[in-house]
Amino acid sequence: MKDISQAVCGNSNLHGLRVHARLDQTRALILRLTRHALRLTLAVGASTACAAYPDRPIRLVVPVAPGGAVDVVGRIMAQKMGQLLSQNVVVDNRPGANYIIGTEVVSKAPADGYTLLTTAGGHTINPVVYKKLPYDTFRDFTPISHICNSSGLVIVVHPSVPINTLQQLIDFTRANPGKMIYVSAGWGNSTHIAGAQFEAMAGVKLTHVPHRSAGPAVTDLIGGQVPLMFGPSPVMVPLVQSGRLRPLAFTGLKRSPQLPNVPTADEAGLKGYESTGWYGLYGPRGMAKPIVDKLSDTVRQIVQSQDMRERLAQLNLEPVGSTPEVFAKFLKEDYERYVAVAKAAKIEPQ
Repeated sequence: MKDISQAVCGNSNLHGLRVHARLDQTRALILRLTRHALRLTLAVGASTACAAYPDRPIRLVVPVAPGGAVDVVGRIMAQKMGQLLSQNVVVDNRPGANYIIGTEVVSKAPADGYTLLTTAGGHTINPVVYKKLPYDTFRDFTPISHICNSSGLVIVVHPSVPINTLQQLIDFTRANPGKMIYVSAGWGNSTHIAGAQFEAMAGVKLTHVPHRSAGPAVTDLIGGQVPLMFGPSPVMVPLVQSGRLRPLAFTGLKRSPQLPNVPTADEAGLKGYESTGWYGLYGPRGMAKPIVDKLSDTVRQIVQSQDMRERLAQLNLEPVGSTPEVFAKFLKEDYERYVAVAKAAKIEPQ
């Protein structure tokens, strides 16, 4: 009887183990099916959200004050994007610290496509000239499209300044080290880097006065508070054409079609000098690819349109409209270029 009882108990224990094993398998299967269903639900939800995008207004952060070149490009893009996307695109100016304040806002925004950033070359200059940033320039953003390029800056003086050519500026600054003041849109801005390049290549010493952004800097320049600026073309061209500023040279390798009588810096005596710029569209890190592609396609449609090409040409800008992948590659190359420029100009990170 004892052997029979042990056999029965053994069989009973074995049966219980098998039941528990089946229950564990069933639970695991249910869990896998639940997870799969959840993934499908999320995927369908995300797909639906992407298909409906945008279903509410988009905020376009412009990290400069109104009136600067980035602001000009940003407002044009906001208007054109709104028309193509059938949704309001609202410009939100967040100036200060050479784009850093506005850029940080976007780095912390949800990656849903409803907070975007229009910025420029300062974005890749900042990690070169600042020791610490509140975001990672490459990791914390989604490149969307390279909007356009600036073929050069315009070296200008206030009309009250008794200097009419770039060579006269070089001669004056060599004879009077540190006495010529130039204003920029901020430390590390392309308008600062261009001045530092000029100092290094011409062998002169200027006094740099950085502002919070291009708008206030230009206001002081046309008001006569400061004499000199290496200014962004979209802002400088109309001011030169109206006679409010006097041009000395263009910093591209070719003359500006809008200022055909203004020589390049190379032609005016500073051989090999060149300073150009770019403008692009970003979003926060982690944006859904369908939304990124939709926005990139929208930018491409805008810059390829005839009216936009004409408008950009008036501002001395060249349309690009790249894919996100091409833009990301360009940004890494631009960063490396500014590493070399800062080293040559002896710009120490702050």
